[in-house]
Amino acid sequence: MRLTGVLDRIAVCYLFAALIFLKTDWRRQAAIVAALLLAYWAILLFVPAPGFAAGDLSKEGSIASYLDRVVLGNHIWKGSDKIYDPEGILSTLGALATTLCGVLMGHYLRSRREAVEKVAAMFVAGAGCVIVGWAWNYWFPVNKALWTSSYVVFTAGMALQLLAACYWIVDIKRYQRWSLPFVVFGTNALAVFFLTGICARLLTIIKLTGADGKPLALQTAIFRNLFASWASPVNASLAFAVCFVLLWLGPMAILYRRGIFIKV
Repeated sequence: MRLTGVLDRIAVCYLFAALIFLKTDWRRQAAIVAALLLAYWAILLFVPAPGFAAGDLSKEGSIASYLDRVVLGNHIWKGSDKIYDPEGILSTLGALATTLCGVLMGHYLRSRREAVEKVAAMFVAGAGCVIVGWAWNYWFPVNKALWTSSYVVFTAGMALQLLAACYWIVDIKRYQRWSLPFVVFGTNALAVFFLTGICARLLTIIKLTGADGKPLALQTAIFRNLFASWASPVNASLAFAVCFVLLWLGPMAILYRRGIFIKV
């Protein structure tokens, strides 16, 4: 049984971010973000895992992977022969920094500044983060599995620019109808994440009998017969993913209309 995961990480990051938010002001929160990014960078680059060189960021040789294997043992992600976990212990430092970036943005959005000024500041700050994160990539790779400091800065910049665009279109220009599907998903984000994960697992567990008489996963059968039969592999995969998302828009829309919002 795996002890870590996406929802586990969300819980841990939310807990510590909430405590930091309650006990500090935005200046100290910004300082904590900087400290987390620099500390995580130093640990990954200068602390070697036993048997490997310092700065080894491979799945086998990073200090983050080593710590996960030592502490979590066999209870880590099943991929790559259980040698690392993409939601492991040490990489949660980077994820916490990402969470606190959201807290800082929340402070700014709640300020009394003019809406246009907020949009401009988000675009500028977002562009700056993208540039800094991508430049940092040359010395400290942008890596999602390790949730590296450069990844935090780069993705925070992209998120800021997207948020600024949405804020401008939805809240300032009042073009809102197009955003309803995103609101439907967003108001029950944890529920749809959990349910789609269960559904995806069931699609691989449920077996049918293929034309050759061998067991065939339901997901594979659906993909081959409904998508791969008329589209190229890349387009068939995209069509499958889009249809899966649209399928879940239905039940989430029902919850939204009835005012049912599943929260933690």
